Order: sequence, then structure tokens, then C-alpha cells
Amino acid sequence: MTWKTFNSVIVPLFILLPIILGAIKFKILPSSIKLVWYYLIVSAIINTSATIIGRVFHTNNLPLIHLYTILEGLLLISFYAQILSTSSNVKKFRFLQILFVLICISNALFFQSIYIYCSYTRPIVIIIIMILSINYFAKIFAESLDSQLPFIPIFYFNVGIFLYYSGAFMLSVFSNFTLADSNSETDYYIIWGFHAILNLIMYLIFSIGFILCKK
Repeated sequence: MTWKTFNSVIVPLFILLPIILGAIKFKILPSSIKLVWYYLIVSAIINTSATIIGRVFHTNNLPLIHLYTILEGLLLISFYAQILSTSSNVKKFRFLQILFVLICISNALFFQSIYIYCSYTRPIVIIIIMILSINYFAKIFAESLDSQLPFIPIFYFNVGIFLYYSGAFMLSVFSNFTLADSNSETDYYIIWGFHAILNLIMYLIFSIGFILCKK
């Protein structure tokens, strides 16, 4: 199996595992976890569309990445708003969502065209999600839920999110440099192979979370 096959076939198909598990238990999922399921659906649709546009029609598919970045940010901020927000800070999450969307739109209009990779806004969304994820870890440890963690579905979703976004941070920040310095197609697929591995780990951990969800 080549890196190309792993990146473009194996890992993208693995997203079906948590999607199917989430669909089976959808009726009993709390609204916060449903947002994670919607996030997976959006990821699957946009990744598939980007592949078709790029490989079948040989057309620039980067506008989809700009769209995905906005939807990704909105869905995951909404997820953390539900598990972290209180009556005193719910408006802060709404403000964060509005601000993030405005940043993405401004970037596309004035700094990075939708036809080039959004290397400015990708690190921003990653930093936001990492901070929110760390806040959730702080919350559960402050509430002394350590012994219950293996049975808390949301803990697994947070772990999956944190591992993926913390690992993808450096790749997103330096994406332009790493890709520019790659000397061959093999280097390209190896670089993005690490990104695919992060995705695969997240999908597997999400699957555990969906399995643990009970009525």
C-alpha cells in the first residue's frame, strides 16, 4: 500500500465508521454529540467533493477548503459552547463564532483568495479548538471526574479533537514551507500521510465515543 492510497482512499473511507455508529445511535445522542456527527458529515461531503473536483474535473478545489474551515469552526465552537458554556458566558461563544466567520471572510476578500490554501485561517481555527479542548480537560479534572472518564463519551470526543488539532497545528502553520520544500511527489504524500494518520486516530476515538453513548 502506497502513501497515496493510504491518504486518499483508506483514511477517507474510515470516516464512515464513526458516521455509521453515530447514525445507529442518533436518536439517543445528546445535542452536543450530534454536532460532532454533523461535523463528520460535513467533512465527508466536502472531502469527497474536493476529490471529485480535483481529480475528475481537474479544477481548483481550494474554495471548498475555505468553506470547510468556516463550517468546521462553527460546528466545533457550538460543540464546546454546549459542554462548557454557562448562563454567564454563552454570549462569548456566539461572539467568538461571529468573529471567526468575519475573519475568514476578510481573509478570503483581502489576503488569501479562495483559490489558494487558507494558511492564515487554518491555524486560527486550530488554536481556538485547542484552547476550548484544554478548557474541557480543566473542567472535568476540576470536577474530580477522573475515575469516571473511561465511561464519559464526550471525554473521548474531546481527546480525539485535541489529538488531531494539536498534531495538525504545526502542519497548518508551516504548510506553505513544507510543501514548497518537498523535492518529490513521494515527499508530498509522506507529509500529508502524517495528517491522514491524525485523522485516522480521531475517527477511531470518535467511534469509541459513539459506542459508549447510552440512552
